[in-house]
Amino acid sequence: MIRNLYVHDCVFEHTRTGLRFKTRRPRGGGGENLFYERIRMNLSGPVFEWDMLGSPAYVGNLAKRLPVLPVTPLTPQFKNITARDIIAEQASQFIKATAIPETPLENVLIENISIRSAKLIRAADVNGFVLKNATIETSDSLISLLDARNMLFENVRFNTGGALLYVDVSGPASAAIKFKNCSPLKPTGWKEANWVRPVSANGKNDQ
Repeated sequence: MIRNLYVHDCVFEHTRTGLRFKTRRPRGGGGENLFYERIRMNLSGPVFEWDMLGSPAYVGNLAKRLPVLPVTPLTPQFKNITARDIIAEQASQFIKATAIPETPLENVLIENISIRSAKLIRAADVNGFVLKNATIETSDSLISLLDARNMLFENVRFNTGGALLYVDVSGPASAAIKFKNCSPLKPTGWKEANWVRPVSANGKNDQ
């Protein structure tokens, strides 16, 4: 477990991933209280990547997201991560977060950033994720969220090459996803800037 880390005033020139957080279910560890600021990047891979599942070639069935496994001393976790004043001049993707359902990625704040990336955001099993004061230039228009809760997009400008922004939300744990003072004001197809679980024909929230 890596704790109380401060990374600042860096230039990542022609590297693959910018800030990468990697572990596996049987390895334990992870990180908490990690702080990054004033970093400029020119990348071939994602700006932020959390990878907690891995490949079946190395960990077998543990690379499958489900079923949810019991928490043990070898269950990895990432939490309490702050990144601010980040510039990514080029990247393949902005955020690629693959956490695990038994210990979701928790309490992440990314603020004061300028990003140019081919793809936007794909996140699974996150709880408490704030993106604030950001400009994102991309040809992509899709944010994909699976079992994501307590997410806030505040003062974020999405320059997608058009006026549309789509957010695909799935998973029974997804809840409390909010857009505040963003451009566009809300994703296409949303009635409000807060995500509300669709109601099925029987009058119950769809799971």
